[in-house]
Amino acid sequence: MRAIDMERDTIREGFRDVYGYGRLYGQMKADLKGRVAIITGATGMIGGAAASILAKSGARIALWGRNDEAGARKTLEIEESGGEARYYHVDIADSYAMEAAVEKVSGDFGSIDILFANAGGNWTNRKPATEMDEELFDCNIDINLTGGTIALTKFVLPYMINQSGGSIVFTTSVCGVTGLRNQCGFVASKFAISALTRSLALEYGKYNIRVNAIAPGSLPNPDANLNFLWNSCSFNDYDKNFENPGAMVFDIAARRPAYPTDMAGLVLYFVSDDACYTTGQVVSVDGGWTAGLSGDY
Repeated sequence: MRAIDMERDTIREGFRDVYGYGRLYGQMKADLKGRVAIITGATGMIGGAAASILAKSGARIALWGRNDEAGARKTLEIEESGGEARYYHVDIADSYAMEAAVEKVSGDFGSIDILFANAGGNWTNRKPATEMDEELFDCNIDINLTGGTIALTKFVLPYMINQSGGSIVFTTSVCGVTGLRNQCGFVASKFAISALTRSLALEYGKYNIRVNAIAPGSLPNPDANLNFLWNSCSFNDYDKNFENPGAMVFDIAARRPAYPTDMAGLVLYFVSDDACYTTGQVVSVDGGWTAGLSGDY
């Protein structure tokens, strides 16, 4: 057995009792029958999980993404589970394409009741602000904030206003509620989304439009290469990580990384009628990472 295969088997074993990894995920359900949801980044981990859980609650899903093969798979998965979905190839860096896609979704489905503006990225050279790459800084602001989030929301809001209601959910980050060294562009864009959530909730509440945001922690994939944040984490003796301040999970009270279904459940709550009095909120789904420091200082 190759070393990389042995490492992945070790990782899978460490995640065996975690919902969504090795343990059956007993998902929540809400009554979203007939409601139309646009989900950006729908071919990724968080967007894909949200699409599945909303579809199983009756929502009709407009899947937006750039990976056409993954989009076709997700569409088929939802349809085989009894749901309804259509895939749209949309690049959130292209505002004209987004505007046209919003109009197309409205024409195809007849309404737009839910927007999960989830897509984005982290363009950073991981250096202090004095050494930052200005082009990468601009990518974070332009795509995460000005284009991907603000422009899309402006295109969708008139439809929600005309139908007297809707629910908007943004994806920010734990870096949108607390600082992080050497990533000023990404952090600035995500903090701005957190602030935008509150501002839009105040502006559009009178139209029965609610605006909330999820702030995910780190989401490694145990079936693929873990990202660099988890290089310091031992999966052979997982509990040792909580004795090592250098390990990623040292400050995570839940003693594990996140999984996409952790985010999807909160999205489902935000767009459901159970959250009809919840707006302007930014909720971290990070296992307690932003709650405070775990060490004895």
